[in-house]
Amino acid sequence: TQDQQQRIERIPVCYHADFALDSASICKRMKLTVEQLITLHTEKSYFVYMIGFLPGFAYMGSVDPRIASPRLDKPRTVVPKGSVGIAGFQTGIYPFDSPGGWNVIGRTPLNMFDLNKEASTLLQPGDEVHFYAIDKNTFNEMKQESIAIQS
Repeated sequence: TQDQQQRIERIPVCYHADFALDSASICKRMKLTVEQLITLHTEKSYFVYMIGFLPGFAYMGSVDPRIASPRLDKPRTVVPKGSVGIAGFQTGIYPFDSPGGWNVIGRTPLNMFDLNKEASTLLQPGDEVHFYAIDKNTFNEMKQESIAIQS
């Protein structure tokens, strides 16, 4: 509704190669370094268009044209929970382990969907999202904190 205020959410992402399943292929195709890919993904804000595909899966855009990438020719049978992907000019975060065909460039330790919370989805249509890079140690620490909070 018009009464809702736009929320700004900062989402940590670990772009480590262990989580960035498709960064190398995007970089090769677009003639970028991994550092340039990360910068291009994190330097702008994204608008949440809608939640769909899975509960909590936010479709956001638009990514910089230099990192826009077509969906995978052959979707994966399992994309890990928290994976951050790019498909076309959109970016999104997988809220659960699920099949998927987006180019995975990193992973967030945050839970995108939690039925135990009043607002079960972390992101809502109309939100503004800013991604920021974290290292693997920070990812693991944040993941452990998230698990402890849920216990």
